Amino acid sequence: MSTPSGWSRGYPVAEPYPAAWHAFQSPAHLAAACALMGVAWEVGPETPMQIAEIGCGSGYTANVLAAGNPNAQVLGLDYNPAHVAEARSFAAAAGLGNARFEATDLAELDDAALDRLPEFDLVTVHGLWSWVADPVREGVLRLLRRRLKPGGVVLITYNALPGAGGALGLSRLVRGALQAGGSTAEGLGAARAMVQKLVAAEARHLPDTTWRSLLLGELGEARAGYLLHEFITEHWRPSFFADVQAAMATARCDFVGSASLDENFPAMSLNPAQQEIWHAAPDETARQLVLDLCVPRAFRRDIYVRGLRRMPRNAAVAAIPVAAITHAPDGRILRSQAGEARLPPAVMQPVQAALEAGPQEIGALLALPGCGSVTPTELLALLIGSGSAMPLWRRPGSGPHWEAAQAAARRLNAVAARRLAAHGVGTARLALASPALAGGMSVDAMELAVAHMVAEGVPAQPATLVQRLLPAGDPPPDGLRQDLEQRVGLLLAHRGPVWRALGIA
Repeated sequence: MSTPSGWSRGYPVAEPYPAAWHAFQSPAHLAAACALMGVAWEVGPETPMQIAEIGCGSGYTANVLAAGNPNAQVLGLDYNPAHVAEARSFAAAAGLGNARFEATDLAELDDAALDRLPEFDLVTVHGLWSWVADPVREGVLRLLRRRLKPGGVVLITYNALPGAGGALGLSRLVRGALQAGGSTAEGLGAARAMVQKLVAAEARHLPDTTWRSLLLGELGEARAGYLLHEFITEHWRPSFFADVQAAMATARCDFVGSASLDENFPAMSLNPAQQEIWHAAPDETARQLVLDLCVPRAFRRDIYVRGLRRMPRNAAVAAIPVAAITHAPDGRILRSQAGEARLPPAVMQPVQAALEAGPQEIGALLALPGCGSVTPTELLALLIGSGSAMPLWRRPGSGPHWEAAQAAARRLNAVAARRLAAHGVGTARLALASPALAGGMSVDAMELAVAHMVAEGVPAQPATLVQRLLPAGDPPPDGLRQDLEQRVGLLLAHRGPVWRALGIA
């Protein structure tokens, strides 16, 4: 039966949580978001930071952060000893001396145990708040109260109301099917069959949500560990922004903005009528509720700081270096909560050409022909929101320890290629670690494998790389091989220059 163990506080532990990397967790992205909102966070590439990931799972994100931040000490906390054992194994295999993992139940940590931890510059709480019981939430807040530095930053993500409210009935239905099933596969099969019948019967209170599509396989095949995380957790409940804000206030943390950069700009997130309501709202809490009532998403990525200090944001944003994400020739599309828009060619063509030549500061890009009417904050949000560029933490090749840091990142990429890309992770969000990014570049399993092979000296030729990608044994159909060679060829053309620019391969 697919039920949580007695020690698990109602959380499923039978299936490991799948490895995943989200670029918004990197210090480079969070620093850019703080600058965008005119909030001071005084950290940099040579800062000896202390980073904590609460609910680190099997440690993949924490290990990527350690590889991308050689001057930082990274602590991963998780209450599942199997997760911690895997995280330590991964760190040891990658030779990461600055990553540490502890099997810790935050609900049980007393003040003396908390005070033995370092003071943190950055704490990430990703994918945890909505899934744990109140004593664990209080443990998170206790840690922040005692160990987050003044001026330190917190990233907290959670399922938000009202957008996630439509999944409450579905969650209860699927959890019952999983608990009644003889195995995870049987429980998920029964749940899918029931939901398919309810959809066909036009069940009024089973709306078309991401959760429903995920269960029915409409978004690709999800791993069992992820589906269990979403559906069988006893304590899952979404939260209103105001309630999370009130909880964070007990740790004297102030709301900065969203790590989803477009959500910080009403013009990118709301239609004109909605913007009028947003601007008329009496305070930030009310504005965030308007946003949550209007945008078609159920997940928030909120940034807080312990001691909010304002700074001139245009100057801070203008100094941010960015690098191209791809050299693909097609035009860039901005995908925001308000919909899609193609970026103006007069701005994007000179900017794209400059980025293809190498990393550039936002201020330098603004000096290009055609960019005079754009503000620094607008250009940064447009570039990141459209997937055209990513913020850098340090320029590639700079700093006294670049080569050692680059070697550590490549070791991590090699371990990830062996353990994750080589074992059918599929379309999971993985990373190519680089100290230039203070973390990693988001990739799928194929790109991780190909970039690692190129870094190891395998000739960058599609046929050669595909031959290495395919399992030994019977040759695949010609159509499959040709398709793979075409995909690898595009990777080499569009992303290969980015790998080289960032010292990845």
